[in-house]
Amino acid sequence: MKWSITQLRKYQGKPFEFDQTVNFNHLIDKLGLIDLSDIRVKGQLDVKSNEVVADMHITGEYTMEDARALEPVKVPIDVETTEIFDLEGHEYSDDEDDENENYHLALSGMIDLRDIAEELVIIEKPIRAVADDSSIDDMLQEGQGWEVIDEDQLEQNEQADEGSKKVDPRLQNYTIL
Repeated sequence: MKWSITQLRKYQGKPFEFDQTVNFNHLIDKLGLIDLSDIRVKGQLDVKSNEVVADMHITGEYTMEDARALEPVKVPIDVETTEIFDLEGHEYSDDEDDENENYHLALSGMIDLRDIAEELVIIEKPIRAVADDSSIDDMLQEGQGWEVIDEDQLEQNEQADEGSKKVDPRLQNYTIL
């Protein structure tokens, strides 16, 4: 997913189409995923006199833990973006950064879409995933040293604790204000 500008100049006036599959397995641990499928990057490059416009469609699949039941859930990746590469090396000020986030300099005479695709895979990852067929009943109800209880059980436990509390005899004559 890396092309030289001289190679792309041959396609000036007509689109250069690409369809490649990339592997970002090094992101699995960084993003806290169970698995990450190969990512398909498809699109076209339009070469103009002073810029290259890349229309990209990125697809793939994250495998994450269900937020309720901790079972594996497949979450699709489907992102479309348009990135513009400046061939003239125009420098931008910090004030323009927000509005030009899809604008890149063509460094060392190359157009490299791999880094952009990787960044989009990172950005598009959802914070949590819930399976469509997951319900509250599937949630873990207890674990090592803990359990989920409802409000009625909480009140019963509090009442039982109050009845069984013993007051230190030295403090028996004092009243709490």
